[in-house]
Amino acid sequence: MAQNLLDHSAPLDINLTIPDELAEQVYEATAVSGNRKSRIPQLQVLLTNLISNHITDPDLYTAVALNNNFYNPKSRYNSQGIGKSFISLVKAMADDGWLEFHRGFFDRSSGISRRSRIKPTHKLLELLEKLETLSRLVAYAPNTECIILRNEDKQDIPYEDTDLKQDVIELGEYGYRDHFVDGSVIRNNLTAYNNLLHKTLIDHPTFPVEGVKMRKSKIFKINHSDKFVRRIYNRSSFDWNGRFYGGWWQRVPKKYREGIHIDGQISCEVDYSSCHIVILYALAEIDYWKQTDADPYLLDEYVIPSEQMRDLLKVVVLVAVNAKSRTEAIKAIRDKINRTDRDKFSWFRESNYNLEYILDLFIEKHKLIADRFFNPDEISISAIDAAVAEIVINKFTQDHIPLLTIHDSFLTIARCEEKLREAMIEAFGIVTELQLGKRIDGTKIKFEGSNWAGYTHRLRTDRDFFIDEIALPKYTEEGEKRIKDTEKHKSLVGDDDYYV
Repeated sequence: MAQNLLDHSAPLDINLTIPDELAEQVYEATAVSGNRKSRIPQLQVLLTNLISNHITDPDLYTAVALNNNFYNPKSRYNSQGIGKSFISLVKAMADDGWLEFHRGFFDRSSGISRRSRIKPTHKLLELLEKLETLSRLVAYAPNTECIILRNEDKQDIPYEDTDLKQDVIELGEYGYRDHFVDGSVIRNNLTAYNNLLHKTLIDHPTFPVEGVKMRKSKIFKINHSDKFVRRIYNRSSFDWNGRFYGGWWQRVPKKYREGIHIDGQISCEVDYSSCHIVILYALAEIDYWKQTDADPYLLDEYVIPSEQMRDLLKVVVLVAVNAKSRTEAIKAIRDKINRTDRDKFSWFRESNYNLEYILDLFIEKHKLIADRFFNPDEISISAIDAAVAEIVINKFTQDHIPLLTIHDSFLTIARCEEKLREAMIEAFGIVTELQLGKRIDGTKIKFEGSNWAGYTHRLRTDRDFFIDEIALPKYTEEGEKRIKDTEKHKSLVGDDDYYV
């Protein structure tokens, strides 16, 4: 069956914006009808989505709702108060030839629906001739909500800051302290982090310009404006999940993460080893790494590349602790293998492995914590790893050191590798002690790439690091380009905090 080009789309994000000067220019040039005061923020949202998606992929459509109920100007998740008249803006610009427009549908008999799709026409692209420069100015609105509460259907739902009462742990120079705070304090900490990311140039100089092919033939391209991080809680509860989501570095294929530059400097990635398994053992008052050195994600009976089996068993753990039954877990894992992460697990399908047998082996290997599987309402291990990440993020933000989070791993400037490792070990010990009653100090840290002992040691022993850190910035064209690119970014975003 031929692929429907309209399936290649990204949903409209009503919190994205761009400087109002551009929206005003487009308002004048298009002579679009409607009240100027309301049209300018609407145009900011529309143009930002069109610019961002076009830079990502010229064939990428924007999926836009034409349902009045979608636009609630009083919602905390609608930072710019976009109302239902946004629909008339879309229709007017389509009628005047500025947008390619494909109306959506809802089939009551089958329950299948599709939102309308839009793309900029050549006429609009000519008006927006400096797309690449404009894309660097795309950002979320300054007051965009960064703490999200979702229900069981993954819909954003309202809440009061007093509903979010959390035991926050602060890691400082002289130790740590914990105290209960409400949503406003947690939001302030995350806002400070987002301001640091906003001012930081996060780039990948060697990433293919044409992008990288993903599953279903989709192309991934780096969107430099995609740097806003949220905390998302699930199941209508602030006790569930709370992980940090956002930033193109979370979605870039893993093999490309090593090439990420932060303010023109090479980065390093540090990862907790077997984080979730260790947490589950800690819940059973067992320090896994004191008990054994065995990799918890390897099964002796299967002679296949270790990383492939580790990837599969990581999925098994996350699904098994959230599924209500073994049957539900098997179904969810198969969905990952056959649909969601189809390319990643092609090796599994091609070799016709027995998933149920693998699950049995894994549960037997970890029989000491078997009662934690298929028992989803007891505790959220994602909430625990999010609490660990929160300490590390806040520590680096307070020290004004850019840090990129990928749930249980972090990237930072390579010279800060040792500082990151120390913060991660300390944070894991603090959270396990306060939340699980047993401090785990022997946490293993895994380095993505090389494992160096520290900045000075690396200067002495690693030629590439020495060149990148000392010689490259001063004596080469590439070094000069990094400096100029970083300075250009700083001049665009300014020194003031953007998010409030």
